Amino acid sequence: MRKVIWGLAAAALAAFGPASVASAQEWQPERPVNIVVPWAAGGATDAIMRVLSGEVSKALGTPVVVVNQTGATGTVGTKSVMDAPADGYTWASGGVQDLGTYGVQGLLDTAIEDWHIFLIVRNAPVLTVGQNSQFDTVESLVDFMKANPGKLTVGTSGIPSTAYSAMQAFAQHVEGDFQAVSYDGDAPTMVAVVSGEVQATTQSGPGQAAMIKGKRVRPLAVLADAPLVIKGYGVIPPITETYPDFRAPGLTIQVGIFLPKGTPDEVVARMESVWANEIANSETLKNYAAENGSIFTPVYGEEAQKMAQEAVRETAWRMFDNGVATISPDTLGIQRLE
Repeated sequence: MRKVIWGLAAAALAAFGPASVASAQEWQPERPVNIVVPWAAGGATDAIMRVLSGEVSKALGTPVVVVNQTGATGTVGTKSVMDAPADGYTWASGGVQDLGTYGVQGLLDTAIEDWHIFLIVRNAPVLTVGQNSQFDTVESLVDFMKANPGKLTVGTSGIPSTAYSAMQAFAQHVEGDFQAVSYDGDAPTMVAVVSGEVQATTQSGPGQAAMIKGKRVRPLAVLADAPLVIKGYGVIPPITETYPDFRAPGLTIQVGIFLPKGTPDEVVARMESVWANEIANSETLKNYAAENGSIFTPVYGEEAQKMAQEAVRETAWRMFDNGVATISPDTLGIQRLE
């Protein structure tokens, strides 16, 4: 009888156990996989995707190719993925805030819930001043803003931009004021800070990493809920250490790849396995993030979807309130964060 029972148990394991374990490994691409980057080659998204593609390629044992399809604020590349067969061979990429707010801008009929989200890094704004600045702490800068309304000059990439929105949200939180000065991207903004043309900036970590490592500027805090570690510099504390109630999830750009809903379950399961095992433990990606001012965040599944939805809700309503978005988010089922 004991032999019969053990035999039946072994048969059950053979029938169900290995199949369930193997399900995450079941999908094996038969041809190269494309990651569509909706921005030009050489940019921050393109750079991280080229590193990521190499790691995913090793994990899948199949070439993973980055394809740049630019135009229309990123919608050309994203729509090309939406129009492609949802067979697991064409992935979108970029920031979840872009993906989730195309609808409120009237640019593309898609929502964050239409995608499986696989995050890799977060790019947060860093509150930075010149190396010879009078401000050596966040509190000293806030005191100046309050005592001299509109006198603090802050370089950003224009209105709207994440850098401008970050400083605006922070100033409102501390009940201070500032004067925004617009520049055409990271490089001229950082030159302005170094030269003293402006007193501060809130450009993203990747946009400031080189200047921070070169000690040309002095970071006071990262406007996020987690510290930013930059290899060659050290740790930049989160703003929540000084102002625990500051909360603006939409300011930290969540970067990753996106598989459209309708992608076969075995493809999604295989990618979740790759993310949990190979990507989360990739020293190459960890080092890239640390070198380039990003926060390594290898998150997928329900956790990634929750993070993305929260960021999109905050971003969509901020865009609508500032007149950037033309369609009210609530008409698309995007509720305000409380």
